[in-house]
Amino acid sequence: MENASKALIIAGAILLSIAIIGIGMYVYNNASDAISGADMTDQEVRTYNQTFTNYEGIQRGANVKTLCDTIANHNRTAADVTEQVEVHFGSDAPGTGLAASDINENNTSTTAINTIKNTNVMSGATYKVTLEYDNTSGRVTAVYINDAA
Repeated sequence: MENASKALIIAGAILLSIAIIGIGMYVYNNASDAISGADMTDQEVRTYNQTFTNYEGIQRGANVKTLCDTIANHNRTAADVTEQVEVHFGSDAPGTGLAASDINENNTSTTAINTIKNTNVMSGATYKVTLEYDNTSGRVTAVYINDAA
């Protein structure tokens, strides 16, 4: 009888150990998914943003047209809509940050960007280019082009 009770205690301890290991793996997998969502180091974010930050500030119209072409090419090769960059012309400066999940496809399409470039941006004029960044990843999510006063 004594051997049977010891066997039951050992079996219970093994089941408890398996349950603790299972919970640990569940927590680890959830944590690694959250970390991989950020998936870009600070250096990678700076390199990603450098394409756009070169055009930030007061720019001539020709540079703004080049920026529009750069964004259109970037959006064409982006894996999904959350990696695309919106273009706004004549809009107020950015707000508190545009979440990547809130990117509007109407402001990222090649057609919309080319319309802004060809209709609104004049080569000889001066424009103020402002960038907006995603609050979580730090990547550029929107570009605002306004007449420089």
